[in-house]
Amino acid sequence: MEKTFLTGFGAYDTKIKTGETYQNLELKDVARLTRTPSAKPKEQSQWAIFSTYRDFDARSHDRQREAGDYVALAGDIDTGNHAKAEITKAILEVCGDVYFLVYSTSGSTAENRKWRFIIPVRANVPGGRYSEIQRALFDMMADRAIECDRALTRPGQCIYLPNVPMDKRNAAAIPHFYEYEVHKGPSAFVWETSDVADREYQNTLADQEREQAALEAAKKRAEERKDPFGNQDTESVVDAFNERHTVAELLERYQYARLGQSDQYQSRYQSSGSFATKDFGEYWVSLSASDANNGLGRGKDGYCAGDAFDLFAHYEHNGDFVDAVRKYGEEINPARPTAAQVLKPILGSWEGEPLNETSPSGSGGNAPGEASGMAVVNGSGDQFKLHRIFTLADAEPVLKSSYLIKGWLGSSQMSVIYGPSNVGKSFFCLDMAFAVAANQEWNGCRVRGGPVLYLATEGGQAFKNRVYALRKNKGVSDAPLYVRPSPIDLLRAEVDLPALSELIKEITAKSGEIAMIVVDTLSRAMAGGNENGPEDMTRFIGNLDVLRDLTGAHIMVVHHSGKDTAAGARGHSSLRAASDSEIELELADGGLKLVKTTKQRDMEPKPPLGFTLGVLELGEDEDGDPVTTAFIEIADQADVDDLKRSRPGGDNQIAVIEAFKQLRSDGVGMANPGGTGWPAPGAFWAIPEADLKKHAKGKLSDKSNPDSAYSGAVKSMVKSGYMARNEGFLWIVAKEGMVG
Repeated sequence: MEKTFLTGFGAYDTKIKTGETYQNLELKDVARLTRTPSAKPKEQSQWAIFSTYRDFDARSHDRQREAGDYVALAGDIDTGNHAKAEITKAILEVCGDVYFLVYSTSGSTAENRKWRFIIPVRANVPGGRYSEIQRALFDMMADRAIECDRALTRPGQCIYLPNVPMDKRNAAAIPHFYEYEVHKGPSAFVWETSDVADREYQNTLADQEREQAALEAAKKRAEERKDPFGNQDTESVVDAFNERHTVAELLERYQYARLGQSDQYQSRYQSSGSFATKDFGEYWVSLSASDANNGLGRGKDGYCAGDAFDLFAHYEHNGDFVDAVRKYGEEINPARPTAAQVLKPILGSWEGEPLNETSPSGSGGNAPGEASGMAVVNGSGDQFKLHRIFTLADAEPVLKSSYLIKGWLGSSQMSVIYGPSNVGKSFFCLDMAFAVAANQEWNGCRVRGGPVLYLATEGGQAFKNRVYALRKNKGVSDAPLYVRPSPIDLLRAEVDLPALSELIKEITAKSGEIAMIVVDTLSRAMAGGNENGPEDMTRFIGNLDVLRDLTGAHIMVVHHSGKDTAAGARGHSSLRAASDSEIELELADGGLKLVKTTKQRDMEPKPPLGFTLGVLELGEDEDGDPVTTAFIEIADQADVDDLKRSRPGGDNQIAVIEAFKQLRSDGVGMANPGGTGWPAPGAFWAIPEADLKKHAKGKLSDKSNPDSAYSGAVKSMVKSGYMARNEGFLWIVAKEGMVG
């Protein structure tokens, strides 16, 4: 009980300026004061920090963490109006039968009781663990409905010793209210092996879990907060800020207290004295409920997390994330001319119509000059929007379809055609463009055609050969298909859009309003822009939207698939969000190219289509070598259907098919009849199953039980749809099984 610790008098007793050391005090002196409290004015009353470190900087939390050694734990209870018996009972339950002191504070009354307690420890508590041990003690007291002031988890926080000022005493100097207890347990508190130490360990594990959860939440937030107000430059603005500013820089800017040279900080909202904010480099995590309650970053269950931009948004924009993005975006991206500003003066715009009139052409929009029911509205930023408004009473069914190529492309919409290199994207798009320009059916689908402008950014003069091949194969000598075989910048409105709008104006004057504009390819038309970032992709799409709105043309964009073909087209997701139709081209077996609609707005998608590339010889070059080009040839639907069928797998299935083909070559079987359970008469070659089984048995891998092996192989192929059976016959339901 004769351990010494530092003490002082009055709130402003500090030795920082003088460099003096603080006075010593012993626990027995505190026990004496507990029985007979001093009677000093509060501003002169005695306090203690139960640390043996008492140098001039002893009231520094950081210094006590580094050099402190604590002889006692302490608590301050200002709420709850608890009886003294409740306090002692809780301490006994938490710490056991140990020596401790309990006394009422100078501000206590019979109607509002407040308490302090001191629990000496047998082995001193190191400064580095003091805060967590105090926290664990307070947690366990809270479990018993007694809340302690968490400020005492701070290593340099002082506690006032027993004192009742004279204004709280009667004329005989007897306190109006004062209660105490010196509980003489058999020993000092052995904290190292106590439930308090166990609670400290559990708290540490819980903190680690919350810290990890908060870190994951911060990473998730970075993914989820893209485009919070609709295709603006959100992600890139945030990224740009975080590239320029570190978390540590922002924590210092907003006056976070740092724990020495560690990665732990304390925010201005924290009152417990803990350094609950941790810098993880790209992200920060706070385990402070105060930070979460004040709206910092993303908060949940008493923790919050974020990046440098989250700190910026909170402290400089009152937590308004959208406002922070806009303001910083304006700072780093000076205003550029919008597509509307560039195009509208040249191409003009539709006149505003009464807003309660509906469009006769449905959702696909109208060409300039048609009754549209639209009013032109100048939007903010790079946006130039056409709003169609109608009421419930105005709503009527729109029965007129608005297609360019029925089932594939809508009028006045945007499509994306994508696939890997060398799959034939340009040939496919050019074939579609030709059908629109010539106003001819395309692959049996109706076409509402008109002039087409094809922006061939990669093909150069080779496009002349491709167009010539179309003219020769289609038998059409003239159609309003205009090809511009040179690079173009559709990202920066001020670069090529003025010249493009003049070209559109000339084509319109000569051939009528343009029905379709093809951009081949996106990567070249973005002119060095970042197709993976929302800033450039949003600006690019916005320019195309304005071009589409002002011309009424369908905009087709040719693009590449990414490394992961299953993930769709390359680049930022806003491209897919903005497109009305998305068509994927992929390489299939046997040189076949497969065409699939992966997104279709307001149209019933067509089934997959197949094509191959035919070769056309155009003549000879100056060296006498043949000059060739390619064109698409639509494949038989049977070839496409075959791709979707399961093929034979396993030795037994392959053996059965080999047997089937051998019997067919020997003339065994017949062309299928018609009737119930049969395909169209004469479509497939059917073989009696008894003959097939007999012939296949010798080829099966399982010689021990050939009947079972045969039955299993045939059953699997019938179930997969590769074979069919009826009336004792089997046939292959694929092109290879057809007659002829």
